[in-house]
Amino acid sequence: MSRASLREFQTHLAQRLTAAQSGQAPSRWLAVLAGQWRFLLPLEFSGEISPMQHCAPLPHALPWFLGLVSLRGQVCGVVHLGRFMGEDAAALTPQARLIQFAPALDINTALLVDQLVGLRNPDQLQKVLGVQEEGPGEGVHPWLGTTYRDAEQNLWHEVDLLALAENEQFLSVT
Repeated sequence: MSRASLREFQTHLAQRLTAAQSGQAPSRWLAVLAGQWRFLLPLEFSGEISPMQHCAPLPHALPWFLGLVSLRGQVCGVVHLGRFMGEDAAALTPQARLIQFAPALDINTALLVDQLVGLRNPDQLQKVLGVQEEGPGEGVHPWLGTTYRDAEQNLWHEVDLLALAENEQFLSVT
């Protein structure tokens, strides 16, 4: 993707996010890729989106906690979402983005995802029964909500950002 088309995509996505948060659009989720996972992050609990920046590492932190970064003057912890879900580390690409939790969740953390895919709303997806908490990784993840299938037969896992922000494993970075 060229720089111009990436900027155009980001501008369009930012406009749609603003419209969705103001109630002018039916979009409900921000669709992202993290490793082999396809996630749906609820817009109401998703904050600002930023390009990946250099993180100051935290000694003795778990591999999925990349360190600390300053986003608009606010110090945030950075969690590599794919690694947190049990994936091996992959090289970061220019499409990688930091997605902050919404201020209402009161957690100064940003999730690192491999790529933004766009916005999704319920009428674009079909609910899949019996797959809610499991995905490509191992084990059950209590912060995963409903699983959906898109028109291309891809599975998308809704992330309960409130449950993730309160999860003991997520909060224990060392």
